[in-house]
This record gives sequence, structure tokens and C-alpha cells, in this order.
Amino acid sequence: MQMNNVNDKTSNRRVALRVYEQANLFYQKIAQSQLNTIQPDFDGILNGYVQSRAADHSFAGLALPYSQSQENDTLNVNISASGIAFTGQEELQVGDYLLLRILLLSSMTVVMTCCKVVYCKPSNPHEINQYPYSIGAQFVNLTQEDSALLHSHVDKIKQQQLVVNGSIAALILVVLAMPGQFFALLVALWHQLLEITLHLLHLAFEFIEITLDHLIEHQFHTDTHDTQVIVFYIVVSAGLVGLFFLGRMSISGAVRWGKSLRLYGSRKKSSWLYFWGEQSMIDKIKIVGIAVTSIAAYIYLGM
Repeated sequence: MQMNNVNDKTSNRRVALRVYEQANLFYQKIAQSQLNTIQPDFDGILNGYVQSRAADHSFAGLALPYSQSQENDTLNVNISASGIAFTGQEELQVGDYLLLRILLLSSMTVVMTCCKVVYCKPSNPHEINQYPYSIGAQFVNLTQEDSALLHSHVDKIKQQQLVVNGSIAALILVVLAMPGQFFALLVALWHQLLEITLHLLHLAFEFIEITLDHLIEHQFHTDTHDTQVIVFYIVVSAGLVGLFFLGRMSISGAVRWGKSLRLYGSRKKSSWLYFWGEQSMIDKIKIVGIAVTSIAAYIYLGM
């Protein structure tokens, strides 16, 4: 089995395309001397972990949960064919070597390799998990098969992102080119959707009311007035209960949406800051000049 050994002095972990991906992770520290001998023994280590977990819930040397594809075991990792970044419970040291197993959930792809920690810092404060450290690691003995597998996976994700980003960019261009027509169309669509929704709700209410009228009149032999009174209170009670649960769901959904939005904004901010820091002064001047010129031209032509 051939390995792609990485030269720590000349390699750049940012050269390869990197994507965010949902994954389950398992790792354990190893000595540098074990790099070429321990890799085939993943199953033994995993079995030992399961036995220790069943015996006394000891997690010595293990900072991530066993990969069972459960939601609370899932991490949003940043991965490429040359390295990976993830969050963990344990503070690792730069230069630590790890035995690593990655399960990429979108394709159910498993990669088993060793890696070297290149940084460990406090994780994003908006990351909603129990992993306080952000860890970056570089693959040091990735097999050619796994390397090709990761290249293929990253390329596939990048293509999907290109389609999504292209669609968003096209929508933005349409909005900038025809803002009045776009918002008029948006308002018209919203009006039609609201009208259809209210009509369907009205039909559903009438159906429920007629059904309850027949059921109560048939079961309790009531007259028309008593039947209508009973149905009225049943509908009002059901409506209040429904509004209560709808309110709880709305509040919970708004809180989750707010947390997701803060997390997304924080990640984008970090990404843009890294991109900006990697630019030379000339490139920064070019970017600022193009942005200012574009905004000025849009305002001038729009007026």
C-alpha cells in the first residue's frame, strides 16, 4: 500500500480545495514512530474504545464520540485532500500525531489515515456543540486510494457549490439590473401565495365544521342551535391549542434560525478575513478599487 508522505516544511495545507462537510470523526493520539505500522489496526482500536465505553465510560485519549451517525456525533469539518479542520473536546499540541477515521455523511465515505496537528485554538463561539477547541491537522500518510477518493469528493462538493453560488449570483444580478420589476414580481407572487393559502384554510375550516356538525348531531341527537354552539366551542378550543403549539414552534424555530445565522455569519467573516489577509497590498488596492468603481457606476447609471 503506497503512501503520500507530506513534507511539513514545503507543503501548504491551504493549497488544496477545501469544503465544509458533515462528518463523524474518531481519533486517538499516536507516536510518530507508529505512523507506518498502526494504520491497518483501526478496527482493534475502535473495538477497544467500545469496550472501555461500555465498562466505565472512560474516554482516555479520545476526544470525539464513537461514529454512530447520530446527530449529536456530527461535526461540520473543513476538509481537503491534504488536511482537515474540526472541533474537539481535548486541547491538542502542535506536532501531535493522530490516528484518524472520517465518515463523510453526504457520500457515506470512510477514510482512515494518520495526521499531524498544525494548530489548536479556541473554537468559534457560535459553534453550537460541546467542543471548545478548533483543530487543524495535515494528513501525513494518506494512501493514494484515499487521496483520489477525497479529491473526487471535494470536486463533487465544489461543483454543487458552484451551481448554487452561480444561481445566487444570477439572482443578485437580476435584482441589481431590474430592482423595480423584481420586487413587483415578488410582491405579486406573495399576494397569490397568500390568497391561495387563505382559500385552502377556509375550505379546510368549512370541511371540519360540517363534519363536526354531522357527527355531534348524529351522536347526541341535538338540534341545530345546540350543535352549532358545541361545534363553536370545540373549534375555538382546538384553535387556541393550535395557536399555543404554533407559537412555541415559531419561537423555537426563530431561536434556531438566529443561531444558524450567527454561525453562518461568523464563518463567512472568518473566511473573508483569511482571504483578505492572504492578499498583497497591490491586490487589496485592486479589490477596493473595483468595488468602489462598481458601486459608483451602479449608483450613477441607476440614477
